[in-house]
Amino acid sequence: MRITNIDTLSALIDRLITENIKQFFFKKEGLDDKIEHQQNVIEKIKVKLIQLFQDTYRREKYEYVGEKRTFTANSIVENIEDLVTNDIHIGESDRQRLRLVTLEEKRLRKSNEHRSNNKNKIDENFKKFVEE
Repeated sequence: MRITNIDTLSALIDRLITENIKQFFFKKEGLDDKIEHQQNVIEKIKVKLIQLFQDTYRREKYEYVGEKRTFTANSIVENIEDLVTNDIHIGESDRQRLRLVTLEEKRLRKSNEHRSNNKNKIDENFKKFVEE
């Protein structure tokens, strides 16, 4: 049984996106030592994703414990796209929060809520896809 925010498909995709965003900013800031570290983390997450797909294919089942939230999106692809956007907003908001704490706080909270919803929907749709 996989657990949301730890080892579900959406958690690994979310972590992959987040680590790539961090790498983007490290490249932008010329922090070469951190770029190499990020690449290593990214490669290890990709291995975990491959293992998840292989395990799911072999078992023909995707079991997970999701978060209890409400959401309206209806496809894996749309939710992955939304997840990317929300992760970018979170990264931007973290940087802006130092300058404009009150203005960015709403955006950060809203994106975090949507991000959680995106991840739940990815896992729910993937489970349906694998088990149908």
